[in-house]
Amino acid sequence: MSVEPEIEDAYTRVASVEDVPRGRGIAVDVNGIEIAVFNVKGEFHALSNRCPHQGAPLYKAGEEKINAEDTWTESRGGVNEDDLTVSCPWHLWELDIESGEHEVSGKCIGTFDVELVDGDVFVRI
Repeated sequence: MSVEPEIEDAYTRVASVEDVPRGRGIAVDVNGIEIAVFNVKGEFHALSNRCPHQGAPLYKAGEEKINAEDTWTESRGGVNEDDLTVSCPWHLWELDIESGEHEVSGKCIGTFDVELVDGDVFVRI
């Protein structure tokens, strides 16, 4: 099956569904824009890959921390599938995965429309 014309014209293929494990994210570059794509219970969300606090890469949320073992837990941040949030891996700022908003500060990062077609993930910039 071919990609629908409106998807092909307005969206960019960034991954296959299998590339993004449930509860995790990946980083992709679309026309020079760094985007984090997250799989939340099989629904895909895309937002700017940089935390509005100090620019941490959000796609690394939940990865094993490899420095400062005396002060950090084994992993930092992560995706909360029930609350639809992602926590920054550096300072645990919690961002709404749909709106990109950090409720406490009011800061917001960009979000992008996502479509799934034939097992592929497409993002509209």
